[in-house]
Amino acid sequence: MKFFFLKTDSLYKIFKTLEKVPSQKAVQIFIDPEHPFFENQWRGKQLQDLIKERNLNITFLAEKESNRKYFQQLGLQVYYEEEKPIIKMLKTLSVFLFDFKRFHLHAFAGTQTKQKYLFYMVFFFEALAGIALVWFLFLSILPSAKVTLKVAQNTEDIIYNFRYYPAENTGYSGTIKQISIPYFKWSLNYNYQLAISTENIQHIIDPSAWFVKIYNKTSNAINLLANTRFVTHDGLTFLSKAPITIPAWLKNNPSELKIRLYADETDEQGLLMGVRGNVPKGTKMTIKNIKDSFYLGQIWAEAIEPFTWGRTTALGTISEKDRETLSEKIKNGVYKDKLNIVSKEFNLQDTLVLMFDELIKTKFHSLSVDGKIGERATSLRGMAQVSFDFFYLKWSDIVEAFTSYVQQRQSDSIQLISINPNTLAFIQDMKWITDNQVFMIPTKVTILQGYDFQKDIKWIIPSIKEAIAGKTVEEARKIILQYSEIASVKIDLGLMQGGEIPTVKSRIKVKVEL
Repeated sequence: MKFFFLKTDSLYKIFKTLEKVPSQKAVQIFIDPEHPFFENQWRGKQLQDLIKERNLNITFLAEKESNRKYFQQLGLQVYYEEEKPIIKMLKTLSVFLFDFKRFHLHAFAGTQTKQKYLFYMVFFFEALAGIALVWFLFLSILPSAKVTLKVAQNTEDIIYNFRYYPAENTGYSGTIKQISIPYFKWSLNYNYQLAISTENIQHIIDPSAWFVKIYNKTSNAINLLANTRFVTHDGLTFLSKAPITIPAWLKNNPSELKIRLYADETDEQGLLMGVRGNVPKGTKMTIKNIKDSFYLGQIWAEAIEPFTWGRTTALGTISEKDRETLSEKIKNGVYKDKLNIVSKEFNLQDTLVLMFDELIKTKFHSLSVDGKIGERATSLRGMAQVSFDFFYLKWSDIVEAFTSYVQQRQSDSIQLISINPNTLAFIQDMKWITDNQVFMIPTKVTILQGYDFQKDIKWIIPSIKEAIAGKTVEEARKIILQYSEIASVKIDLGLMQGGEIPTVKSRIKVKVEL
């Protein structure tokens, strides 16, 4: 007993059919390789459970290697036989004819009128099928090979002393033999801004203050003078305003004393305190110059609540010198940064700016500084409205120029494949030729080149066809890769995969890829 399931048959149909199969009865089942059943391993597990539950004797017929592995992984019985292409073709032909026989019997079993219309319809489809079959047999009987060659590529640095001329001078390139490249003009507007601190800045400090508890773990009372320094671990300094006495510990418990501390103007490093004195609750402090506190940690203070009120206020006055300094810094900054500004702001696609300082002209249209002399301020801001006039090249012109040069210096057997734009460089300073309009620059670029198979002056393709005719694919590959002009090869025999290269050279098609 055999069951065949097409890719259009539902999973429900497959499982319902198996549920009706008698136990222990030998059954063969074929499922179309394109069926969604093979896309889900969980469905296969369901099938496995059903077979075990009903004790079914089922052998699955696998058409593809992937189907065989699928059933084997589930532990199911599977039959798979790898057929030669010609056997597959004959089986396909037999099924085709059998199906058409059944179609004929069904189609012509009716009235005369029905037979008339169906006759023409069947004749039409049979004619199409016959043409397709003849073409299929033609391709099978006359084998062919498609050989795809990958050109071996190598890099080379090219240097040429190009002449660069204004693009509006359209007739210049034809007046000299030296290869020339046109340049184009562009003007870029830019607002340059800069801020500096005023020179005479004063800082007004409002100290923070709050209560702390002082703890004493020693057996001695400690007397402290006014302005005793209390220091945090990061060097913040606080003062006691009045003399105090810290009691000795009592009954193995540290003594406690609550006092008010005030932030000093500067910390241990001489830096302004101000707002930095607003330390959080729980901040620990040691007492300066008391060994038991500063070094041994036996006496310390701890903030009861966060310290508040600490502020640092900066006050400055704008002077004439401040304004002059800022104006000078803006001018110097524009000239210093003009190359970076042009590179960043100019974004025309597929172009290259001639980044030479003397070719980028700077014009100041205005320069203004905020703030008046004597005005209170800690900083001063200014702005200059400038324009940059410069030259740029089109990448297409550069490629054309280098292509022309490479073609002049290369042999007929070599072709230019590509030019790497990231490698373009000017290796020396520019040199003016005439009236500051034409100049020369030695220009370098890295090119990618390889053998020109279109010209094929070495007759490589005909010799390959001659050498590989009748050879196996592996033998042909070894022969082809002996040519240094070829990087890799791919051979396709079509329906005759695993066979040999045709002996007829006209059936060997060679394609070349860069």
